[in-house]
Amino acid sequence: MFLQLLINAFSLGSFYALVALGFSLIFGVTHAFNLAHGELIVLSGYLAYGLINYLHLPFLTTFPVCMFLFLVVALLLFQLLRFVRGPFELNSLVVTFGLALVLQNMMLTAFSADYRLIRSHSLPIELLPSRIAVTQTQLMLIVFSLLATALVHVLLRRTFLGKALRATIQDREAARLAGINVDHMTLIAFGVGGALIGLAGPLYAQTAYLHPFGGSEATRLAIIISIFAGVGRIRPLLYGGWVLGLVESLTIYVLGTGWREFVSALLLIALLLLMPEGIFSRPAKSPR
Repeated sequence: MFLQLLINAFSLGSFYALVALGFSLIFGVTHAFNLAHGELIVLSGYLAYGLINYLHLPFLTTFPVCMFLFLVVALLLFQLLRFVRGPFELNSLVVTFGLALVLQNMMLTAFSADYRLIRSHSLPIELLPSRIAVTQTQLMLIVFSLLATALVHVLLRRTFLGKALRATIQDREAARLAGINVDHMTLIAFGVGGALIGLAGPLYAQTAYLHPFGGSEATRLAIIISIFAGVGRIRPLLYGGWVLGLVESLTIYVLGTGWREFVSALLLIALLLLMPEGIFSRPAKSPR
């Protein structure tokens, strides 16, 4: 039972890391605190649900469609935030909070409050001799999360574009003085973040029930894991997702499902109070 709990926590935590990946990248480069992040993921899930149930597309074909469309949506969001004046961080938070409310009501009108789910028809795979069951959905969560994290990590660490993005994350003004086109970096961050939102949507629709107000939970998860990892850090997002997945799985097993959000909220408060810069942030060097 403990090994089964670990596998469930690992797959759930991998999905949490994927949810946080686009949020962390956009926030790190642009300092835009996107409170509509979860609503966009839910909307991507609704799109995948419609493609499967009304156009009868295979599940895997929904990924490129959702990724392309939400790349476009993210670029439109970038154009919207260009009109936001200073202080940008605070005002972007207000604008995206309003956008989240608009998206919730649009989804409520379009899809009603009924719960929807993309069902997986595959049978669990039993790992003998332990009789541990792993579903196809869990395997997809792990594979897609690891693959997306690895690709973004390679982009940031092994390419010239990634160096420019990391410089923008560290200090926008210094990057601008060094000749980096910060506006182009912001555009690229929104585009990549939007594609990651489109990737997470179909998986969300197969993992959790879709409903118009489910985005707030996804946004909360993205904030917790991004704070855990530190701004602009990619690999630690996986560790944060796995830790949160394990904490939630243990909470559900010991206390029940009603305590899951309460324990997650306590974890967020503890991170903000004790380590607001993230667990994996490097301490500042003392001046000599």
